[in-house]
Amino acid sequence: MISLDWICGQCAFIYAFNKIKPAVIVDKLIEAVVDALVPGKGAGESNWFWRNLRSLERDSDRISKELDIRGELRNWDSEFPFFHHELIVRYAAGFLASAVAVAAFGQVRSLFSSSKRSRY
Repeated sequence: MISLDWICGQCAFIYAFNKIKPAVIVDKLIEAVVDALVPGKGAGESNWFWRNLRSLERDSDRISKELDIRGELRNWDSEFPFFHHELIVRYAAGFLASAVAVAAFGQVRSLFSSSKRSRY
């Protein structure tokens, strides 16, 4: 028999799978990875010329790293067309929404069932 929490999880998965915008999430993930991989400010920035030169170097490193990551994503998509990176993001969001919905439904159900038990 199909339980109500299973239906709740399936509805949450379908809703999140269809409503998510994977391009926005992929852009944020790429931005976070580039922030982690490209070093920040360093020594040798004592005057305006060196500060601006270092800023240009850092920006060019960030751009080249972002282009490398996006190129790897394109290679992944061409090598595995049945498992596109945006589809992975949609599935992950759907699984997360389903897990949260089932957990929330279980908590609400336990609140109501415990209140019925305490009356008797």
